[in-house]
Amino acid sequence: MPQHNFFLIMAILGVPLFVSAQDMTPTEKTSTEPNPAAVASADFKTFKEGYAAGNQALKDHRLDEAAADYGAAETLASSDQGKSQAANAQGWAYWKAKKLEEAKKAFERAVEENGDNKVALKNLGVVSYRMYEYGLSDVSALKDSVKNLEASGDDQELLDRANGDLSREEGYAQVTPEPKRDISQMRFKELCSYGDKLQSDGQFEAAMKAFKQAALVAVSPDAKGTAANRQGKLLLDSHHPGEAVADFEEAVGYKPSDKELKVFLNSLGLSYWSVYDSGKGKGDELKKSVDAFYKMNSIDASYHHENLEMALDELKEVDPDAAKAYTVKDDSSKDDSTLDNDKAGDAKDDKSKDDEGDSGASK
Repeated sequence: MPQHNFFLIMAILGVPLFVSAQDMTPTEKTSTEPNPAAVASADFKTFKEGYAAGNQALKDHRLDEAAADYGAAETLASSDQGKSQAANAQGWAYWKAKKLEEAKKAFERAVEENGDNKVALKNLGVVSYRMYEYGLSDVSALKDSVKNLEASGDDQELLDRANGDLSREEGYAQVTPEPKRDISQMRFKELCSYGDKLQSDGQFEAAMKAFKQAALVAVSPDAKGTAANRQGKLLLDSHHPGEAVADFEEAVGYKPSDKELKVFLNSLGLSYWSVYDSGKGKGDELKKSVDAFYKMNSIDASYHHENLEMALDELKEVDPDAAKAYTVKDDSSKDDSTLDNDKAGDAKDDKSKDDEGDSGASK
């Protein structure tokens, strides 16, 4: 996963509620691209009826029903503008349901039906980026993201990150692999630094070996946690969030000092969120993400507070009762360590003074 402020509030994918006048009457015109969620319903005689039903279902969090209603509205629309609007709304319903593949297809239809739909262009750019980020698609999705974000003229911050990731991917392809080195005699700090260098060059397999060796020579809880955190971070950065969870759980389990623990809890929360947001989870990942961020917040209310807000807002929407268990500390003081500039968390190892390194954050 690229180095960036990982989680923006997903409001950028908001659904436009404008209904054009020409779409308020029935039509027999059908889309050239069949919509799998379109439902031929006697209850919907017009675009307006289907779209309104979709809006209500979305409000009630009946997401599959909302997607079907918007699909029916798309079929009933008399104009390309109306079809695009309904397809974009359907994409948003799928996104909320964490069905990213279906969301991308709906946004693609929205853009095909109306190439001037800037909202759909941005939504397509965002969902393409998430699919790349979560390992659901290869670098081609990243290229699509850049193209569509540029065309939308919106969300410059995400576009900059996507361009940065694309440059990084292109750089990985040009790197000459380093000759294999004997790491068996390296000390903790040297192993961490060497692994960081390999990871920055995209040599993930070799980097993982260095981090695993660091785990073997680490002595203190902070150092052992740091090695486990680095392994999880590598998996997260290389688009394997599900595999990263176990390493972050291990890092937290060492019960290091609060200075390190808040870092490891943030990493754990990010991994659970990634699994949840990608749609690859089994249902509990959102609660586990909130719980990790909440424990982090209890240690330091200024540390990546935005991650807790993001996850808790989502939990309030999907499970309001569960969200009531969390009371958030609010600290607006500046946190100088950001998701962009944090290192992977070098910690002091008991073995020698030379093994003392930087203390930093995860993502």
